[in-house]
Amino acid sequence: MVFHKNKLLRSWIILLYYLASAFFFQLMHCIQTTNPHNHCSRPLSRIVRNQLIEQFYNAFQVKNQEPHIKCPLHSSRDLYSVQEENKIQEYASKWVCNFCGKAFYSEHYLDLHFDNRHGDQLLKGSTVCLADFCDIFRCDVFRNQGKDNFWEKKLCKENKLTVRKKRCEALMRSCLPKGNLSVEEEFKLFEEISSNTCSLLNCKDYWELPSSEISPWKVVFYAVVTPFFFMALIVYYYAIWDYYYVDYPQYSNIGSREEEENVSGGYGSRSTHLRKRYGGRTLMY
Repeated sequence: MVFHKNKLLRSWIILLYYLASAFFFQLMHCIQTTNPHNHCSRPLSRIVRNQLIEQFYNAFQVKNQEPHIKCPLHSSRDLYSVQEENKIQEYASKWVCNFCGKAFYSEHYLDLHFDNRHGDQLLKGSTVCLADFCDIFRCDVFRNQGKDNFWEKKLCKENKLTVRKKRCEALMRSCLPKGNLSVEEEFKLFEEISSNTCSLLNCKDYWELPSSEISPWKVVFYAVVTPFFFMALIVYYYAIWDYYYVDYPQYSNIGSREEEENVSGGYGSRSTHLRKRYGGRTLMY
């Protein structure tokens, strides 16, 4: 009886230990997620940032203008702007941290390094997480390039995208410089910065991607590899043709009987035979 009580008590102690451990880890997770920076996705922010660099900021630079300082998309408000400016890509598989000089094989590991070692280099003050604008900049489309979006297209709801488009246009208007442009110039700038973003927020154009340019590294790779590939292909087919369609005589010692016949026939002590070709058929002249 005492043995059963001790066994039951031990089971309860083990159960309480696991419950306390689970509660502790859950509490630690909640404490960590109270940091607002943990909610800002770096990969999604990068998708939005790349679009801003290619389409948004460039439109302002052409006109020697800058977005309004209170614009949420202004580069000075990007949470990760300081860290992004201190990334150095020496070549395709080498990323260097400009803070401490450490090198990494990919941008992903450099991002982890920033989180672990240089968290104090995040922008402070009135910052913006660019990932919060993913619904406007279609991060899902850029993230799933090459994926079949058949059902997404079929189930697309135009009214939801219309609401999103109005939010996008309001955001773009808030970024226009105040008092520096005429009404006509302001309208043209608005059309330019919204044409590649807001105008695509409909069920017909939502999955459209900009024409992608081949990176310089890929150009160099293809330029070096392509000639060697064609040379190897030529050598391969020449070897096949040479083996199956070109005849070479093969010399072999013949038995005494055949040797005597050849000697009597004036052909010498060796006989010439043609190598067998494809299909086991000997080519004869």
